Amino acid sequence: GKMVNSHTENFIDGSQVLEVDEKDQDDEEARRDMARILKELKQKHPDKEIEQLIELANYQVLSQQQKSRAFYRIQATRLMTGAGNILKRHAADQARKAVSMQEVNSEVIENEPVSKIYFEHATYQCLENCGTVALTIIRRGGDLTNTVFVDFRTEDGTANAGSDYEFTEGTVIFKPGETQKEIRVGIIDDDIFEEDENFLVHLSNIKVNSQTADINLEANHITTLACLGSPATATVTIF
Repeated sequence: GKMVNSHTENFIDGSQVLEVDEKDQDDEEARRDMARILKELKQKHPDKEIEQLIELANYQVLSQQQKSRAFYRIQATRLMTGAGNILKRHAADQARKAVSMQEVNSEVIENEPVSKIYFEHATYQCLENCGTVALTIIRRGGDLTNTVFVDFRTEDGTANAGSDYEFTEGTVIFKPGETQKEIRVGIIDDDIFEEDENFLVHLSNIKVNSQTADINLEANHITTLACLGSPATATVTIF
């Protein structure tokens, strides 16, 4: 086998680039061009991260007309950084950040000392002949060993109780450990063609029965254990 002489040279961010003597002249030249562009960009934007500079360099190279050179330069950049497709990786990083932010936000909710009670969705749809529509109420955060009571009540929108849907009210009880409950409202099918209509369902009057606190506590203390979240009103549209 033929011996390959190689040496390293320091790159602008302190990383090292392996240069192999037997690489063809074009490749070598492309690397030097890329290094030159990056050095110029580094001087212009001393505060930018190396990855941002490499992105800028790639754009600069692509905007030049020498397409065959552009290919080599981008390849050279990949060799310098081991980065693969930098733009794709940048997008993936952004996506990862967004996901981790969501996780942080949901953890914050889970760890809140106050239980939030709210509808899973702000809007629900059903057909006139569906019989009943189901709405889900969620309990999130706080001390799940408590028992939480929440009242619900329907209210007319463009739909009327008694002719389009059944007026419904009641109290939902979240027992210790329970985090979601379903309520149902009857839909009246009158066989008459009507425009889409809607009615509202409201949550109200939260009470908490905890092992450490009695249900008859003053109202202002109860709100520290549980409160309404958003949405506390759901709109049901009948098609």
